Amino acid sequence: MRSELEASETEHETPVLKETLDSEDVWACENDSASCQDDSSQCSETLRASSSSPSVFSEESSNLAVEIPDFQLSSPRSCYEPFHPPAPPKSEEDALRCFGLSVQRQSSPSSGHFELQLDEFAVYLDTENYPCEMRCLHHLYARPGYSNFFFDGILSNNGQGKTFVKRIPISAVPVGQYGLQYHSVGNQIWLQSTYCGQSDIFYKLGLPAREYRRFFKAFLWVANLAKHFVDFLVFMEEKGTRVTIRHFQSAFGDWLLVVHGDAPDLMDWLAQHASNDFRTSVNANISFLYKEYRGIITGREYGYHDIWAEIWDFTKYPDLSTGTAQEPTVVTDYVYHRFSDLPFGNRLHNFPLSRRASELRERASLKHGLELACASHGPATSSFVNKTGGDISDITRAIKPGDTISTRRDGEVSRSMRRRELPNDFAGVDRRFALVQKVCERSGGGRYFEVLWYCRPSDTLCGLMKYPWGNELFLSDHCSCSEENKIQDCEALRVHSVQFRGDSTTTSEFFCRQRYLSKEKKWIALDDSDLICSHLNPRLQDATSGKYRPGDTFLIHVNLASSTSEACELISVNTRGAGIRLCFRKLLRRSNVDSTAVTSARNELVYSNESIECDPSGIVGKCHVRFFAHDENIPAPYNRAGVGGYFYITHRVSPAGLCVPLRSFPSSLRQGFDPAVVISELRGLDLFCGGGNFGRGLEEGGAVRMSWANDCNARAIHTYMANCSHPNLMSPFLGSIDDFQREAFSGNFSKSVPTIGSVDFISGGSPCPGFSTLTNDRTTDEQRKNQSLVAAFASCVDLYRPKYGLLENVPGILPSKANREQDVLGQFMCAIVGIGYQAQVFYLDASSCGSAQRRSRVFISFAAPNYKLPGKPQQTHSHPPETRYTSLGKLPTRRHVLVERDFLRATPFSYSVARQVSSGLPKIHNGQTDTCIAFPDHRLARGLTKGLKARISLIPNRPWGMNLRSASRGILTPAERGVFVTINRKTSKPNTEPHKLDRQSTAYGRLYPNQLIGAITTMQLPNDRKHGRQLHWDENRGLSVMEARRAQGFPDDEVILGTPAEQYKIVGNSVAREVALALGLSIREAWAESCADDQDTEAAKPLSSSLATGALGGNADHGPRHTSAAEASIRTRVIPQKRRRRATSRMLVVTGRAKEKCPPECIDAR
Repeated sequence: MRSELEASETEHETPVLKETLDSEDVWACENDSASCQDDSSQCSETLRASSSSPSVFSEESSNLAVEIPDFQLSSPRSCYEPFHPPAPPKSEEDALRCFGLSVQRQSSPSSGHFELQLDEFAVYLDTENYPCEMRCLHHLYARPGYSNFFFDGILSNNGQGKTFVKRIPISAVPVGQYGLQYHSVGNQIWLQSTYCGQSDIFYKLGLPAREYRRFFKAFLWVANLAKHFVDFLVFMEEKGTRVTIRHFQSAFGDWLLVVHGDAPDLMDWLAQHASNDFRTSVNANISFLYKEYRGIITGREYGYHDIWAEIWDFTKYPDLSTGTAQEPTVVTDYVYHRFSDLPFGNRLHNFPLSRRASELRERASLKHGLELACASHGPATSSFVNKTGGDISDITRAIKPGDTISTRRDGEVSRSMRRRELPNDFAGVDRRFALVQKVCERSGGGRYFEVLWYCRPSDTLCGLMKYPWGNELFLSDHCSCSEENKIQDCEALRVHSVQFRGDSTTTSEFFCRQRYLSKEKKWIALDDSDLICSHLNPRLQDATSGKYRPGDTFLIHVNLASSTSEACELISVNTRGAGIRLCFRKLLRRSNVDSTAVTSARNELVYSNESIECDPSGIVGKCHVRFFAHDENIPAPYNRAGVGGYFYITHRVSPAGLCVPLRSFPSSLRQGFDPAVVISELRGLDLFCGGGNFGRGLEEGGAVRMSWANDCNARAIHTYMANCSHPNLMSPFLGSIDDFQREAFSGNFSKSVPTIGSVDFISGGSPCPGFSTLTNDRTTDEQRKNQSLVAAFASCVDLYRPKYGLLENVPGILPSKANREQDVLGQFMCAIVGIGYQAQVFYLDASSCGSAQRRSRVFISFAAPNYKLPGKPQQTHSHPPETRYTSLGKLPTRRHVLVERDFLRATPFSYSVARQVSSGLPKIHNGQTDTCIAFPDHRLARGLTKGLKARISLIPNRPWGMNLRSASRGILTPAERGVFVTINRKTSKPNTEPHKLDRQSTAYGRLYPNQLIGAITTMQLPNDRKHGRQLHWDENRGLSVMEARRAQGFPDDEVILGTPAEQYKIVGNSVAREVALALGLSIREAWAESCADDQDTEAAKPLSSSLATGALGGNADHGPRHTSAAEASIRTRVIPQKRRRRATSRMLVVTGRAKEKCPPECIDAR
């Protein structure tokens, strides 16, 4: 038996059929404009007659009638029994003989063509998988297996001698009235049968059969699209303009109105298409358009227009691949030594850098404050901690605030802790290190120390993996101030020299350049204030004045009985004794207070004079609000239904309680950033870019401008460029990342291979099948290759040394208990933190950012030490009620997890649901017409075969969420359950597949309309037990491409190229747009703060203007940082960021000493 799911792929080798007939050659049609109008009127009357007919037909027997809705019929009436032909049936040969015609008769040039009228017709495909299924005529030759169409219908000669013919093979579908003098194709459409293929006999289409009307209506629209498409290309060629896909975004629609004016035919045709953007329509019907164009331009060069290279053969951007899919993964030497011990290590190839590439990388490292000595080395050693160096009492008496000391770990003294795990390459003695903050005298004699603890790499997300530097420490946010057990002087083993802000070239025992925050799972560059515990830092203890500023906007948990937070403007801060009371202005939801705008955007607010008071515990988080004129187009990110916590206001509440447009914008509110202000953007390199949903979402955040992109999928790259807002500034590299890196390593820089130092930002979602739980075997060569591409991404970071970067993958990239020593994510963290990057790992649900699907991903965000690390995007949408707390991975200390799901007590928006993605889309039932005029991508990615269609129809659509397992328990009969038994093609035995009925199976599962959609994957497999809940909740089909792309956040006005199956793959491989936008906004905020602190005023000026306090686009006040005298008293000399590299190479920084005398009972950092 053939596969149930037949891929619908375009056959580019479709034979070119010269089917277009010039109307002047047809003797039944006169060559004048009146004839054209008559034909158009006749066609319109035909459609009106069709629409006025009953929507069902009946076969009556006695008093019983079976009525089947037209949209439920998949085959012509002639295929059902009993069938009574509406005219005497004859074979095609006999029918032609009755009309006095013969295929041997050849017309002379002056006699024209012979045509018969064909009415009550239906066109269908008849194969094993699709028996007698009706099809639209424009799908003939459009895909594999679509070359054998048949028609049934009534032949007549101007209504005389009606004869019914059945199962007549079709060889051509000629369409007339091309040319600017015609407003539409009218009724100038014919069929030519295979029998008449060598003759001049054609069948002119008249009134379709009732059950075929929906198919013919779709074809008429596409036929007119082809006419206007061809006319446009011919016209533009005569003008010397090469047409691209971008011409169909708006220029094509404008041209139609100029050429045809307000012709009724054109107006009727345009009214069926909701948008002036025809790109998706052109892509959806490109096979038919190509065939028609080739039939018209006989003798011309068909490749004159760029659109064919863009969306037909996908050669606009040439494939630069030189190797195979299974070639070794190219990485730098540094990355090779980090990842070589992992299961895919044998697939890595350490490609040498050219001298030019090495020099440019060193220059970029110096600029951004990154590691220079990224060379391979032996195992990390810590033998120095065994040296006592003298009497222990002498050592402890000399300890002062600012010293770094070492102690034994608790497990060496007490057995209360579990055994601590250590990396395989750890060859020293495991000790704990601490920075002394305070030296205190015990009442009974002796001393104890208040300290800030250091972390070793193995105490962080690096875990058990290979970290490059054995002598690097990270200062933690964990102090001993609140601990009951203090470090006694007898427990100190030694004082160590530490070079703060140093690197691996240090001559000290250790160097410390970053702080590790265990709760947030991130590293941040060491700052002066970090060397003092927050309990001893006066500035950190009194941060209220900078934390709450009038004019800022916050999300407030107003109603404690609700799980919804509301946007409010802070009016005043009142200090009452030791407490703080905050007064807020309520910014009301417009849909709640304006009866005329109940369908307004979820994030549209109304300015009011209502106020509320609460203490700081009522604040859930920050939000961003901006004013716009009521008739203004709302730009991104404010037009994205609240993604990222961005709101907008166009109205206010009048004294009479009415919502009225704002005449002037209140100056008290500090607004969110202004998207219209041009800022200094980060030049981005988008790796594994796919169709660009991730990259465009990051761009919409306002800080990143993608300038280079890389992917090995031609359709994905061409989709990326078709939607790129700046195609002249974007240079894609179509090929593997290995080919890309070989060019860069060798110094062969070009337009599509950027020079080292020019890339400011790198993002990518490396292929996830190597880590996905949906992959049955992750140990195959193909999946090891996919896994190794994480190392390729790390290699690009090592090579280009950007300011910022972002990596995405599935949660499966985190280690399980069984493979703790094969932690790919941990090894990636070792690699980038070892270079000197700040970094953070976080877990994001797409639904928490506004997507309607259940899609969880792990992200690694990183930034060079000279720049602010972007924060984790704030959760803006609630979790569904059944959502469970999720924590993944364990650190070697076994006290902390690697990542976990956040749960806010209140969010500004509830989660989106499946029904929302289909809002406004028409019903397509089983999707058999495969054409939706208003929404061209509202079609199925895979054909529904006879067997699959039968199985889907057996799954009830009530109650919601039924699947094969639930339907089998008392609903399906034994015979119906037998429909789900398939035949194994190899063994010819039945596949009972009992696993599809187990408790966890979702095979043949229908979606819940009021719940989230499952993660969109690269193909639809409704019979799969792991992710089979892909069936529509009401209709007998899977999700359409349009529904899938909406679930992934693709805007309706973007085009995805390729066949439906290829489109679905691009969609499934994408990062949800809502997540990408939230991340892009986080990057913008960090970049803006970095530029505001930058000494380069020219780079900072555009950003500061977009964040001006109290102005339109105003946001936070980013003033310079100041160091208090208390911090300076303990501060070990910290090298300024701008000259860090030059200074650390010639200066040894040692632990500082307190200069002022303190009381003998307590010597502290102050």
